Amino acid sequence: MQLSSPRKKSLINLTPLIDIVFILLIFFMLATNFVRWHTLELSIGEASEIEIDPLAVSIVSIKADASYALNKRPMALSEIISLLRNKINNKPDHPIVIQPEKGANVQAMVDILNMIKGFAGNNVSVAKPVIENL
Repeated sequence: MQLSSPRKKSLINLTPLIDIVFILLIFFMLATNFVRWHTLELSIGEASEIEIDPLAVSIVSIKADASYALNKRPMALSEIISLLRNKINNKPDHPIVIQPEKGANVQAMVDILNMIKGFAGNNVSVAKPVIENL
């Protein structure tokens, strides 16, 4: 009768596994981009409750239904941009206030800020959202 010889225990070598983990770590570290894209610089001022003369300031309203208004007159965005560009050409320090309505799309506000900031410079500010029925 032949007895089988005791089996050698095979050892699991962890070195290749550790090598792969380090290679993946280096890959993801190099592939990750830490640059912030599409950022928009806004300066935060102090909040104040003041009465605004509609002739001295242009107020761009962003409605919740994705429509726009300039000084409470509904109009298309392209028309608003051209009117504001003309006002800035005539009076370079003319202030512009962007006032979103509650529920307005944030991307619409950022798009308008990008369009206006190109020709208005630092004369653009954002007002707190209008909340109706309070």
